[in-house]
Amino acid sequence: MTIKPSYRYLFSSSSKQGLLTQLKSELNWHREALHMYGRDVLVPRLVAFVADQGLSYRYTGKDHHGEGWPESLLALKQEAEAIAGQGFNAVLLNWYRDGEEYMGWHADDESSLGPAPVVAMLSLGAQRSFVFRYKQDHKIKHSLELEDGSWLIMSSSVQVLWQHTLPVRKKVKEERISLTFRRLL
Repeated sequence: MTIKPSYRYLFSSSSKQGLLTQLKSELNWHREALHMYGRDVLVPRLVAFVADQGLSYRYTGKDHHGEGWPESLLALKQEAEAIAGQGFNAVLLNWYRDGEEYMGWHADDESSLGPAPVVAMLSLGAQRSFVFRYKQDHKIKHSLELEDGSWLIMSSSVQVLWQHTLPVRKKVKEERISLTFRRLL
């Protein structure tokens, strides 16, 4: 029996041309520092957070506050909702300026997302590997290549049973932005 995460991978029905540049200039990007091993460590990517006015999201010890949706993200939010079949009230964006920037192993399993959240992720820019590993046996892995303009809809069981990562790919010189749509409780 093959163990595989439950997801859907598909391409966008609308053009995303110019969106990467627009998001880079319109959003408030910052590089977070996490307190680890008694010192602050800079995360290897830039982060932006957008959510309904007044919503707060806490992960890795950092608070993020929603100030409403810019016009440029409303159509993407509606597309994410249509594809995933559910509403979203927040999006966390990660800007990887090249293949040296990455995201370590984790699950989007904060209590503010509920017991089994659905996450819809849009990839823009460079093609990058996205790897899942089974929480009960880290030797069980599944990898896919996320292409520009592709959607990955992670079902409710993915965050419960799997971790995921965007590993370093030193040969990748182009940038990538991922938008991960979520429903905060």
